Amino acid sequence: MMSQHQQKGISLIEVMVSLIILALGLLGLAGLHSRSMIMSQSSYYRGIAADLSADLADRIRANRTPYLGSGEDGATPLPPDFSKCTQSGSNADQISCNTQDSNRQAYLVSNEMTEWNSALRAQLPGASFTLVPANSQSAGFLRYTLTVTWVDDRSKTSSSADYNSSYTTVIE
Repeated sequence: MMSQHQQKGISLIEVMVSLIILALGLLGLAGLHSRSMIMSQSSYYRGIAADLSADLADRIRANRTPYLGSGEDGATPLPPDFSKCTQSGSNADQISCNTQDSNRQAYLVSNEMTEWNSALRAQLPGASFTLVPANSQSAGFLRYTLTVTWVDDRSKTSSSADYNSSYTTVIE
């Protein structure tokens, strides 16, 4: 009879321990879900950057098409150099295009880059870009390295000072 009396509080302790284990498991799942949402948003932004990079590549190629057979004789102008257009330092919504070299056309460069930059700025938070000519070129047709940078403060820890994410591609 004495052993039954000593066992009365044990089931309550077992229930409390199992509730603590269950609570810790649920907290872990909530943290996992939160992190999954953060990474999903970051992946969404990266997908937008890839789509916009492909859009700019298509715009560059479309502006090259009228000049595919030109430039080799030196008399016919080469296609435009898109790297002459940059975001304005004071206002990233504005594009400033420098004058094309004398042997290159300026056909629609400013319009194309302004439209593309507007789409970039509308779809990615705090977006900016750099477009630089790559080292090699083929018959005057420039290769570019495009880097798109945007603010992605959800994917970093709060102690991190750098919230920028970037996507880099080569346009041929």
